[in-house]
Amino acid sequence: MGGDDPEATIELVADTSSTPAARRFLERCLAEWGCNGRFDQAALLTSELVTNAVLHARSPVHLRVRLGRDVLRVEVTDRSNLEPVVRRVGPTSTRGRGMYLVSTLSRSWGVDGRPEGKTVWFEVDP
Repeated sequence: MGGDDPEATIELVADTSSTPAARRFLERCLAEWGCNGRFDQAALLTSELVTNAVLHARSPVHLRVRLGRDVLRVEVTDRSNLEPVVRRVGPTSTRGRGMYLVSTLSRSWGVDGRPEGKTVWFEVDP
């Protein structure tokens, strides 16, 4: 990603209301940047990461969205050092699918450790 790539950030509270707020923020960014085609996929994965941060880190969440020439990158930063776990769950399970979806539906994903927490990110085609 280059220095001229559009990006936007938002700070979200440690509350379940942050998940729909994150989706609305993402939708506004993608509309402004003219790449609505991947909204559903990016919104689902963003929802999963923000929900995980709210439920497990119980800290404010920093959401960053960047559009590169050939990639959309979404980063979710929280204050927990616990790394997410990809689980395979049964068809009747009601929880635990988030990181499996991120690992399956994104082009790539990862975790970057920070002194006071971590950033979990994913990339999809724009």
